[in-house]
Amino acid sequence: MVKIGITCSEASDESGGVHPDVRPYVDAVRHAGAEPVLLSNQSAIADVLASFGGIVLSGGVDVDPARYGGRAEHARSQAGKYRGDRDEFEIALVRAARERRIPTLCVCRGIQVMNVAFGGTLIEDVHEEFGERYTIHHRQTYEDGLDRADYAPDHDVTLAPGSAIASICGTQTFRTNSMHHQALRVLGDGLVAVGHTHDDVIEAVESTFDHPFFAAVQWHPEELDDGPSRRLFAGLVAAAR
Repeated sequence: MVKIGITCSEASDESGGVHPDVRPYVDAVRHAGAEPVLLSNQSAIADVLASFGGIVLSGGVDVDPARYGGRAEHARSQAGKYRGDRDEFEIALVRAARERRIPTLCVCRGIQVMNVAFGGTLIEDVHEEFGERYTIHHRQTYEDGLDRADYAPDHDVTLAPGSAIASICGTQTFRTNSMHHQALRVLGDGLVAVGHTHDDVIEAVESTFDHPFFAAVQWHPEELDDGPSRRLFAGLVAAAR
C-alpha cells in the first residue's frame, strides 16, 4: 500500500493517540486507499521523498510573516505562536516535492506555505484587508464572535473550466467550508489560481509546470464527506501509486 506523509504541528495528543487536529487528514488518506504517516518537522527531506508516494501539507498556525516580507502587526497576528521548525521543514519539503515530482496536496495553511515557498506573499488578515468588501465569513469564528462550531460548507467556490483541479473534483462550482483569516496575495513562481470565492479570495491553485499532481486548496476537504473532497484525496493517492 502506498504511503502518504502528512505534515503537522503535533502528531499525538497527551494520551499518545493521533492529535485531533490531524486525525481528519489521517482518515481522509486512509479512506482514499493509502497508508497515512504523520511526519516530524525534524524529518530528513531525502528520507521522506524516498519513503512516501505523496505528501499532504496540512492546516495550522500562520506562516511567520518574516518569511514573505509581511506585516508582523495586524488584526489577528499570531506572533509568539509561529512554528519556525514547521515553516522551515514544509518549505523545504514542498520545494523538493516539486523538483522530484512527488504528488502533493496542500490544504489551508498548506496552500499558504506552498505559495511562500515559491516567492509568493499572503494577505495577513482578509477582513482587515477587504473592509467593506468582506462579504463572506472566511473564519470559523464569525466577526461578531459567534463560533460556527463545525466545518460545514458555508460558501461557494468556483473553479476555472479546464483546470486540473476542476477535472479532479468533477465539478466547477460547489459549496465548501472556510476556516482561515489569511489568503494568497501575490502568487509564487510556477503557480496559477484556478479557484475563487465570489469576493475574489483565491481558493485553489495548481502548477503551470509539468507535474503528476501538485494542487492546493484554501478550504478543508479532509473535514467534508462530499464528492469533490473525496476526489481530491483519491486523486492524490492515484498519482502517488
